[in-house]
Amino acid sequence: IVWRGSVPAAMSPPMQAAQNVSQVFLGVNLKCASCHDSFVSDWTLADAYGLAATFSDSALEMVHCDRATGKTANARFLYPQIGEIDTKLSRPQRLARFSELITSRSNGRLSRNVVNRLWARLVGRGLVEPLDDMEKPAWSPDILDWLAEDLAAHKYDLRHTLEVIMTSRAY
Repeated sequence: IVWRGSVPAAMSPPMQAAQNVSQVFLGVNLKCASCHDSFVSDWTLADAYGLAATFSDSALEMVHCDRATGKTANARFLYPQIGEIDTKLSRPQRLARFSELITSRSNGRLSRNVVNRLWARLVGRGLVEPLDDMEKPAWSPDILDWLAEDLAAHKYDLRHTLEVIMTSRAY
């Protein structure tokens, strides 16, 4: 969304992309952290701006509650242990690298999040609640991990995973 007129920095297109992608694909809510360090999670302003810089055409100045900090954010992935994004890459190259990291087999967060959302849709409640906070413990970590591994092993075939869930005794 490209807003018209004066809008807060937290509503810029790169920040909206970071918020939406992290929430939908990783189960991480960055909305609070896009304005200030989050009070409800460990995500910081630097984390949110680092991910937003991945989607930006130019350097992003960090803004704390609509006050410029004078600091510039470097593009980075939320989970550096999975991999890094080189800040010298062009925007299309950063996005390609981000895609590699988010879909990497070593990043079990995508498959766990997808499985959790499918489970919630079919069963009425996610294995992790709330759905947008995958940092919370699963009520059945074994089921979540098994389904996530099975989804990845079947090349993210959602039909297969839906069939597995719907033919299970739990369903």
